[in-house]
Order: sequence, then structure tokens, then C-alpha cells
Amino acid sequence: MYEMDLLLWIEESFIGIYIREDPWGFPIALSAHAVGMAMVVGVVLMMNFRVQGLIKAIPIISYSQLFTTAWAGFIVNLISGFALYAAHATEYTYQVVFLMKLLLIGIGGYLMKVVMDGHRAGWPAGKVRGFSALCLACWIGAIITGRLMAYF
Repeated sequence: MYEMDLLLWIEESFIGIYIREDPWGFPIALSAHAVGMAMVVGVVLMMNFRVQGLIKAIPIISYSQLFTTAWAGFIVNLISGFALYAAHATEYTYQVVFLMKLLLIGIGGYLMKVVMDGHRAGWPAGKVRGFSALCLACWIGAIITGRLMAYF
């Protein structure tokens, strides 16, 4: 019972009402979410494509300098994602694809660290490529499940 009260409180907060009812609320939050996603996933794709051998000109370790951009995008997504969530908290909290999206983002973020740490530690290339492939799959899955939220 208390859980539903909290979710209703989130939906009835200023941000929940603004995103849900103002003609500009949802488009602004969704646009910010898309920009943040481009920042995060752009870095993820470039670094993992390099690990997979699809991009060879730039050393893998050079991509670590782009993580500031990825973190900035993640913060934009965290803020805009919470705003989008606030508009429909009672619906999204129990939506399987939303929960899958969050899980895939968490695993994908962790795997980014594993890939970079493995490369720095000199793990066998095949092992690092395997973790990289899983990382790519998680981020692609997060994008797909995020998009599927509109249909469930």
C-alpha cells in the first residue's frame, strides 16, 4: 500500500504533472533523453567497435578519454529518464520491459568497466572481445526495450 502511495506521489509531483500534461513537457524530456543516449551509446559503440577490431587506427586506451562525455550523457539520461518515469511511475514500475531496460543498462555499464579493465590488465584478446560483445548486446537491448516501453 505504501509503495503505491509513493508512486502516486511521484506522478502527482510537479515534474510528473508537467511531463504528462504540458504540451512541451514530454517532448523536452524525450529530446534530452535522446541526446544523452547518443552521448553514452556513441562512446560505448566506438570503444567496443575498436575492441572488436572494426576500428583500428586509434589505440583502445585513447577511448578512456571519452568517458567524461559518456558520464555527462548518463547524467542527462538519469535526469530526463526520471522525469519521463515520474509521469507514469505507477505504470512503469511494474512494466517488464522497463525493468529489463534498467537491468541491461546496469549490466552494460558494468561490462564497459570490465572491458577497459581487462584491456589494461592484458587479458587475452578473445576474452576482452567476448565481454565487449556482451556489452554491445546489453546496450542495444537497452535501446530496444526502451523503445518497446511505448507498446506495453
